[in-house]
Amino acid sequence: MTRSHNRNDVARSRGISRRGFLKLAAMTGLLAGCRPLKEVVTPTSTPAPTSTAALTVAPPAVPSKVVHTHHAGVWDGDALVPEAIQQMLDASITELTGLDDATEAWASLFDPGERIAIKVNAFRNSIIWTHVPLVMAVTECLQEAGVPAEQIVIFDYYTRELDNAGFPVNEDGPGVRCYGTDSDYTGGWQIVGTDVQLSDVLLNCDALINMPVLKSHMHAGISFAMKNHYGTIREPSNFHRGERINRGLAELNLLPPIKDRTRLIVGDVLTACLRHTTSFPYWETDFTGDSILMSFDPVAHDTVGLEMFSQLLADDGGNPKAAIDMATRWLGNGATLGLGTNDPDSIELTEMNLG
Repeated sequence: MTRSHNRNDVARSRGISRRGFLKLAAMTGLLAGCRPLKEVVTPTSTPAPTSTAALTVAPPAVPSKVVHTHHAGVWDGDALVPEAIQQMLDASITELTGLDDATEAWASLFDPGERIAIKVNAFRNSIIWTHVPLVMAVTECLQEAGVPAEQIVIFDYYTRELDNAGFPVNEDGPGVRCYGTDSDYTGGWQIVGTDVQLSDVLLNCDALINMPVLKSHMHAGISFAMKNHYGTIREPSNFHRGERINRGLAELNLLPPIKDRTRLIVGDVLTACLRHTTSFPYWETDFTGDSILMSFDPVAHDTVGLEMFSQLLADDGGNPKAAIDMATRWLGNGATLGLGTNDPDSIELTEMNLG
């Protein structure tokens, strides 16, 4: 079954957050960029691909486009509404790709012969996670585009974390697979001059969808798409201070197994954590939202996420300056290394309102 989606029937506006972007830039010097980095990180070795599937996906026409889609009916009390989530994904993917048919849009990004990894956030010290209904809706979209369920794997750091977050763990049975990296990592890369190992779940797949949830973070300012990959490396605690996070976040996302496999980012703002704590749970829901972000560009995605986070925190009586100061550093480094753009004038932002 294919779903046609008429993008002209959806309420939208471009540049709604322009004033917010400029305010953010004025507070932090975001548009001024950061000091150039001395080197671009390359892997010391590159494992051979595990699949011979042909990669036929063309580069996006607007790589720094970000689609922010709201749905007034996505929550029914404490439960998410599957039909509303599907409408959000349909509207977002057609707007992002410029195609009118949602299934064709997914098929333009993913080949049926590929193995697809979906990186979620199900961190054990948190009780806010990427929402299971949103992730499962994405797996259904992939299957409608021709990708067999068994070639899709949802993953994070540990299997037990995924189970605790409500994901349907399935290591080798029929249907969509879901399991953690656990102890299965492969080395051969460096970030900030330090050896790192990457998840074998990622390395055994051909394409990647990054699905983070928006959270405050004590060392990064916010945790969103780029920070989500701290769950893709072994010993992420080694990269949480000073330049190890400011440079490390950008350099990690630039590693070819992450950068080259990433086809899509779906940011979850159905809930958010605006204020982390210093004891368990470090992160929990303190804001209920109605939106998702979708983009090809992790830096642009997180730049929009930072503006959203800052506005939400300010509206709730908080001061976002510390978060802005921290996040601006690694966003600037990501832009300097060519991972994406943090310049509001180079980001095509589309706001869509459904329901």
